Amino acid sequence: MSELKHYTLVTGASNGIGKAFAEEAALRGWNVLLVALPEPALEEVTQSLQEQYADQHFDYLGVNLMEKEAPQQVFDWCKEKGYSVNTLINNAGLGNSGPFESLPANFYYGQMQLNMVSLVALTHHFLPMLKEQNSGYVLNVASMAGFYDIPYKGIYSASKKFVLGFSRSLNKELENTSVSITALCPGGVLTNDDVKLRTQELGYVARKSAMLPEDVASYTLEKMLNRKQVVLPGTINKIMRLVSKIIPYSVRMNMMANQFVKNSK
Repeated sequence: MSELKHYTLVTGASNGIGKAFAEEAALRGWNVLLVALPEPALEEVTQSLQEQYADQHFDYLGVNLMEKEAPQQVFDWCKEKGYSVNTLINNAGLGNSGPFESLPANFYYGQMQLNMVSLVALTHHFLPMLKEQNSGYVLNVASMAGFYDIPYKGIYSASKKFVLGFSRSLNKELENTSVSITALCPGGVLTNDDVKLRTQELGYVARKSAMLPEDVASYTLEKMLNRKQVVLPGTINKIMRLVSKIIPYSVRMNMMANQFVKNSK
């Protein structure tokens, strides 16, 4: 295998938005490295892509990014294999809905480790490699939740707010380099039956604003290549974001609490 090949690395690539990113990257002619929990779906997705795009190269690594040493393992794997990464898509994440006290502290520790710590560590590990490229990209998957404080999703929304702030700050630091940082802030994405059910419960606007992962991936990669700093897919989501800015904070908090308590019952 030629060391001149460049790769797109996608975390959480075995399903949902991550899988859609891997498929969209392959469609664009890119070589793709898929990282996710070690489960059959990861190998199946990788093999399917290799069969569809025989002239490109795909590989996978099963690893639990909730574990402290996992980001280093991912980086070491790439170095050992000779994979030159020019696009890092930090997609892996964990959501939840419910009262804060309803889950053990260990759950939130793992959620914060995955949504924030591993994302930062992977970005830090790969940044020198990315800066060696003519064009390097980091795509961090945040959420529309990152714009708000959300009762019954407090840790999740706070972690996505962190991703958004970190991405913006680092992008400014790197403005005179070949690397750009993009934060994706999607609304509802119909990734599985559970998400579809929760979207139905949230009401009409949530149903109308929800998007397919394939549409999110295609739209986002195009924006990333244009070095867009923050990507908010969907016209309805953009309108909701604008409207929310004029709603008083206390009113918005009550609206959020009333909406998301539905998902916690």
